[in-house]
Amino acid sequence: MNQIYLVCTRSAISASALTYIINSSPQFYNVVHKNLWLDEAGSKFKDATVIEDWWNIPKTFTNFYNHDVRNNENIKLETLQTLCNEWQQLETGKHIALFTHATNTADIMQWRNEHNLPITVVTTIMGPGFYSYMDLFLKREYSDEMNKFVNVFDTWKYIYNQFLANDIKWSAHTDCVLEMDNWLNDPAVVYSKLAIESNYNMKVWADEYKQANSYSTWDVKVTNTANRLKTICNIYGTYENLFHTNQSKKLFAIATYDSVMSFQSEDDIINLQQIVDKTQKTIRKQLTLA
Repeated sequence: MNQIYLVCTRSAISASALTYIINSSPQFYNVVHKNLWLDEAGSKFKDATVIEDWWNIPKTFTNFYNHDVRNNENIKLETLQTLCNEWQQLETGKHIALFTHATNTADIMQWRNEHNLPITVVTTIMGPGFYSYMDLFLKREYSDEMNKFVNVFDTWKYIYNQFLANDIKWSAHTDCVLEMDNWLNDPAVVYSKLAIESNYNMKVWADEYKQANSYSTWDVKVTNTANRLKTICNIYGTYENLFHTNQSKKLFAIATYDSVMSFQSEDDIINLQQIVDKTQKTIRKQLTLA
């Protein structure tokens, strides 16, 4: 039976690109019904290039997979049953991946099991490699139709709370959890984790997607907003496991921010260890990995 792969995700972490990558597997329905690329206006970090989530959705199926279904954080059993029934009626002979903001993945999996629904639940997390894709995140999170950028600390507070709470939540009830680096670095990881047939051309596509969204390699000596946040995220992700309570992790997150922001000029920064050393002094704890 053809499966519906529900990609359950928060916003602004390029999960529409993940859905496209899954749908590009030869086992999935990837007939083009609409233009793939959209521009999302951004005043602070320039326009983002995003994926049209209905690019491969047959017109008759848009009556069932619509914006309300896509954006609803609490998807209903009846909706899932309708999606499954209508997809089978199309007789495509293919699976399909659908992007959704549904957060009730425990319910979805319970209903799937109780009602024998052909659904696979895929969830997403930022993950430790998130810092590499800060440019992409900033464009989406602070586009003109999303949120207003306040300052670096406000953004960092949002990010570290995602690490502390939401990455854990999104990992709890799922058939497969994927982190950003899995699909944006090498999509072959996605195909392997989902145990589906690979599209071997997707690495080239992922690289083009990143470049379309101003992806740049992290440089610790560059002090613009994106690179400062990349440095903060990298240090936090490297040493987070040395701290065992949420409170200590938050204090470490703030100390890391303070250390990075204390270097006002690019000429002041020699290397990453210089910033790590400053953070160690602030928290009075040796940052050493076993």
